[in-house]
Amino acid sequence: MKQMFKILSITLFFSQSLYAQLDSIYDQGTYRTFIVHLPTGYEDSKEYPLVLNLHGLRANAQQQQTYSQFDDVADQKGFIVIYPNGVDESWSTIGNKDIDFLTHLVDSIRAEYSTNDCLFVTGFSQGGFMTYKFANSTTHAVKAIAVGSGNMSNATQTASENAPQIPTMHFHGTADNTVPYDGSSPFIPPVENTIQWWVNHNNCNTTPVVTPIPDLDPTDNSTVEQYYYGNGDKGTEVTFYKVIDGGHTWSGSYSIPLFGATNKDINQSEIIGDFFDSKCSPILSVEESDNKAIIKIYPNPFNEQLLVTTDMKTTINIYNRLGQSVITKTVKTTSEIDTKDLLPGIYFYEIIQSQKHLKSGKLIKK
Repeated sequence: MKQMFKILSITLFFSQSLYAQLDSIYDQGTYRTFIVHLPTGYEDSKEYPLVLNLHGLRANAQQQQTYSQFDDVADQKGFIVIYPNGVDESWSTIGNKDIDFLTHLVDSIRAEYSTNDCLFVTGFSQGGFMTYKFANSTTHAVKAIAVGSGNMSNATQTASENAPQIPTMHFHGTADNTVPYDGSSPFIPPVENTIQWWVNHNNCNTTPVVTPIPDLDPTDNSTVEQYYYGNGDKGTEVTFYKVIDGGHTWSGSYSIPLFGATNKDINQSEIIGDFFDSKCSPILSVEESDNKAIIKIYPNPFNEQLLVTTDMKTTINIYNRLGQSVITKTVKTTSEIDTKDLLPGIYFYEIIQSQKHLKSGKLIKK
């Protein structure tokens, strides 16, 4: 398997973007290497979100860059992406060695390139384990994380009781034989336990909005269900993509039969890109609120319609990213809002009761 990745890596090496380069920093007595991908058209006069993309065990930065196919997303969204190398193709989830390295790396990148305050982390397999540990332990504020085929150990959960609340996304195959869906030892819990940990930690709705994803490719031997837990504290949420019969893979990427079925109904990197982008967008005239009024607006992300549940007469205003009002509706109990004419993208909602701003937040149309 390792040799397969080496061949794939070498084959695609010369086709990498001119905006990508190998670099290193001196950290804890040794040089640590990483790949920097700058979005097409990068300019020092602009500020860009920063994404750390972490490889799995027995892999490296170049292989993760190739396998996740995240550069295309970065070019579309305007992300700077860093693909760090672990030591001996591995991440140390015991102790703080790699947490300190990645923290130092973020400092170094921000000193060298033009970035804003949006820091995101994603990772595959062991890189997913590292994503959870780093986000919960670093001194940097992490805006959102997305994990593919990884997990959060019981030890990390126990040590993260006082960790920040972070918008979280997780992808996992039920037939994953490398990081088993049902857990692999007394130290690694079932994936659903990790999802529940984040739901509780972020104080999200405990009952998810479940959305079956259309089976666009019946030949991939897998299907997907999305579980969305919204309304967490400080605008947090948890989204879980359950890949039924999926293997230890990155959905939408190259098929690697040895690791099981690769789902083609979704593009994992594009979904992660949209998720990160939604957490680094200007709020415009609408601000987040921690008001706990009895009102719900769901699902989020949405398709053809939104549902609003309220206990009194309420006005819902929806704005596009330019701050322009696109929908205004007054409701009394549970009502539907027709959104079929809205283009896919990010929107902002404002809830008004008795002529008073009550609550606001972000919405995503798929």
